[in-house]
Parts: sequence; C-alpha cells; structure tokens
Amino acid sequence: MGQTQWKGRGIVEYFLCQHDDRMLYSAVPVWDEEANAEMVNINNWTEWPSSYAAQFKVKGHDYTVYPDILMGSRMMVSDSVHELLQVYTPSLFSRMALFRDMERSQQKLYWMIQPPLVNCVGELSTFHPGGTLMKLVVDRERTEGRPLLQVQGLRETCTLVNLALAESLLRRGTSGISFQEVDMQ
Repeated sequence: MGQTQWKGRGIVEYFLCQHDDRMLYSAVPVWDEEANAEMVNINNWTEWPSSYAAQFKVKGHDYTVYPDILMGSRMMVSDSVHELLQVYTPSLFSRMALFRDMERSQQKLYWMIQPPLVNCVGELSTFHPGGTLMKLVVDRERTEGRPLLQVQGLRETCTLVNLALAESLLRRGTSGISFQEVDMQ
C-alpha cells in the first residue's frame, strides 16, 4: 500500500467518503412501495433473503446521471464499483437494488452495501453540544487496516476508505463521491 504525505501532517491513511455536490441531475432513488412485497421493509434490508432485489423509482429526465456511488443513510453502488469493493472487502454485506425509470424504460443495477461497523472514534474527536460530530479523529489501531469501514457509535453515517481503495476508485473515474482526509491518532 502506498503512503502519501498530505498537507504536511504525515501519512494519510483514511478518507471520509462524501457525496459529490458537483454532480448536477443525479438520479434520486425513491423506495417503490408497490413493487416491493409488503413483507419487505427498507429499514430491515440487512435481513432480506440474498435473492431479493429492492426496487426504487427514479423520476429521470434527459439529463439524469446515474453516479457510481450514492451516499446516504444507505450507501448504494453501481455494479462495477460493487465488483471492485468485493476484491478489497470479500465479506462485504450487500443486496441488489434496481433503479427503474418507467417513463424512459430504463433500469439500472445497483447494490446497497453495509460496510463493516468499526468502533474507531479516537479520543481527540470533538462533538457539538447536541452530540453531532464536529471533527472526526480515527483511532489507527481500531481500524485494523480495513480498506472499507463505517464508523460505529456516531449519529452521522461516516464511511471511510483507505488510501489504496480511494486511489483505485479514482483511477477508474468513479463518479458521485469525493474524499476528505481524516485525522488519525
């Protein structure tokens, strides 16, 4: 794994994944109540059978862009990014998600993923009085060198990737995501 010096602060090991605000006309998936069986609830998607594919409506237009990664409370990735993530994290938990634009007769395959939850909030992290994160500092030892993880114990959803995975995603021109350096302790 390569190591990069960044802003004179030492070796950068992890990056926070964030939605790329520069993407205009990004597809916005909406849970499709009619198409999904009544017994399936989006809130317990990790309990669905592995053969089940969730269905989401997309109200597209001529300029709609389907990014490779959609950040949110449930991270969703394109099929090609899913294949890459499985190389870095073979035990990655995922379920299929179909994005359907009925007006344009389009359907795209995505994957909802749940990165491994890791309690790696460092003692130097700071929080607002209400308990929301002000500044994340990651405890290096607790990450155990995982290439992809979700920080456990926060109100916010914080997904981290290591330098090797971030570089791999960037080399492939992955869209929909930006990376912010994370301080380590």
